[in-house]
Amino acid sequence: MAKGEKLIALALTEPGTGSDAAAIKTTAVREGDHYIIAGEKSGISLATVAHAAVVFAKTDPEQRSRGVTAFLVPLDAPGVARSAHQDMGNRPIGRGSLFFDRVEIPLEYRVGDEGQGFYGVMNGFDFSRVLIALQCIGAAEKTLEETVEYVRQRQAFGKPLAAFEGVSFPIAEHHAKLEMARWYGYRALWLRDQNMPHATEAAACKWLGPKLAAEAIHDCLLLHGHYGYTRDLPIEQRLRDVIGLEIGDGTAHTQKIVIGREVIGREFRPY
Repeated sequence: MAKGEKLIALALTEPGTGSDAAAIKTTAVREGDHYIIAGEKSGISLATVAHAAVVFAKTDPEQRSRGVTAFLVPLDAPGVARSAHQDMGNRPIGRGSLFFDRVEIPLEYRVGDEGQGFYGVMNGFDFSRVLIALQCIGAAEKTLEETVEYVRQRQAFGKPLAAFEGVSFPIAEHHAKLEMARWYGYRALWLRDQNMPHATEAAACKWLGPKLAAEAIHDCLLLHGHYGYTRDLPIEQRLRDVIGLEIGDGTAHTQKIVIGREVIGREFRPY
């Protein structure tokens, strides 16, 4: 995997369960020196191209988060099937669904101890959510740079577009917002490096980063006029991709629940 020769997917989301990860229905039943995995995962990045997946399943259905365990499942194993989603963006990621029909997995393919899978993936989300935010911000900043170059050259009413406040002000606003969001992401990563709590910061980055990026790219598309709406420029693709990343690893609504839980108190969470 480190050499880039193998792709590993993360299989957590199910048709009826997304952000409520503790409510997954996929099961893993131990039988001697192996487990039998049964269930379905949907909306999985790399589902159609990965060599294996870290699959989260209930080893104790009576428990919620304490009953979730992680397993490394080769996707060429007997009983595994997959199907592709027809997404509007992020197409190279190969999102799709994974189906497990009594898939037999050796005991040593369990990742960590039984009942520890939920805590591992939640810790991972505090990292990946920041990376997703920075990925979106990078796409928006690149689009903003291209737009600045365009409005400097494009003429209207005898002047460059950049001379009009209706053009320069949105660019100034998006520049400031994206810069602040980027540094918020760096702070969250610094907190993680220091082994300090950062769930609030990660959730805030995941909410704000894609949101601000989508707004900036959308305005840049408009500033390019009808050219921005064509596939001749990369703006429309970036907008579609960023919209998808507003969903991945938890929607804005989920991030606000996390922030509220940490700021107001866990006793006021809705679950």
